[in-house]
Amino acid sequence: MSPRVGLDYGMIVRAAATIADESGLSAVTLASLAQKLNVRPPSLYNHVDGLPGVMAMLRLHGLQQLLQTIEAALQRNNEEEGEALLQVAEAYAAFALQHPGLYEATQILPDAENPEAAEVSKRIVELVSRLIRRYLPVSVDEEEVIHAVRGFRSLLHGFTSLSNTGGFGLPYSTNESFQYMMRAYLNGINYT
Repeated sequence: MSPRVGLDYGMIVRAAATIADESGLSAVTLASLAQKLNVRPPSLYNHVDGLPGVMAMLRLHGLQQLLQTIEAALQRNNEEEGEALLQVAEAYAAFALQHPGLYEATQILPDAENPEAAEVSKRIVELVSRLIRRYLPVSVDEEEVIHAVRGFRSLLHGFTSLSNTGGFGLPYSTNESFQYMMRAYLNGINYT
């Protein structure tokens, strides 16, 4: 059976991302995707390998979008010394808050059959590692850099997850809380 004329990878992944952002990642099903694309669910099998294939597409697309968002933020600000990592944090958080479902898809563990997603994820870690090294003593080894990167990611994930679920109910600026959290973390790892 040949693929439906006009239906392609880009259309499918954009439709799935829209569903995920509007209704949550769990709302992305073959039925909801088919309905969004105005096709019958079996038609999707000409383009994707079932729901796992859709999730793999979403993960890759989300990681690509996240990397582009981070790189654009750095390019706009020319990686100013001392501010580059904060720019990455702000870009990461903005992406996660604007695209909650797509961001959730980036958190799906990579599998051996999705080397493209693993490569993009690796590029994000390398970028953050390069920037976070500026805050660490010159003598640190790669393991300590990874610990610092994991701490950075955990802060961002926790903050954006709480924000996306309405976890900050007090009438104080979440932006100020974010800035406070990031500066405290960066000062904490800068123990040279």
